[in-house]
Amino acid sequence: MSKRSVAFAAIMLVAVAFLVVRHSASAQKQASADVRSHFLGTWKLVSAEDTMKDGSTRPYPDTGPHGLGYLMYTPDGHMCANLMNPDRPKWDVPPTAAQKVAAIEGMAAYCGTFKIDEINHVMLHYPEVAWMPNYVGTEQRRPYKFEGNHLSFSGPGQSDEPDVAQWTITWEKVK
Repeated sequence: MSKRSVAFAAIMLVAVAFLVVRHSASAQKQASADVRSHFLGTWKLVSAEDTMKDGSTRPYPDTGPHGLGYLMYTPDGHMCANLMNPDRPKWDVPPTAAQKVAAIEGMAAYCGTFKIDEINHVMLHYPEVAWMPNYVGTEQRRPYKFEGNHLSFSGPGQSDEPDVAQWTITWEKVK
């Protein structure tokens, strides 16, 4: 083979490699946009429950068996989550101290920003305002999966509730 043919083959090889890398990066960027677009919008709470180490399940304590809630993701990277137990006692006017405690024990709410770890299928929430002061400034990891128009977050139980093996919160996309 002549030097000219070798040079031409090398140039062609570099060009093909460049096109492959460019296409791969473009496809990866499109896939990332697709995952993000799945999250964007409003989600309504379907269920929130704990699976206990003995295999039984119970409603998530903050929401009770009839939990209500919404989760929203915006294109600019903000999110809000609000869950509540609709069976909380109504307040007297003015409310008693016990009624105030019951109200806060029957809800969870926070808003802030979000990021998506697509490789590990984890949604990351960064609360800037929250019903619980200790949430502000934290990173809340939410392992996720999509099934049709449902989004589920699920993870291992927390150390403050040793009988809980796993928690699961399921949302349905609002149309």
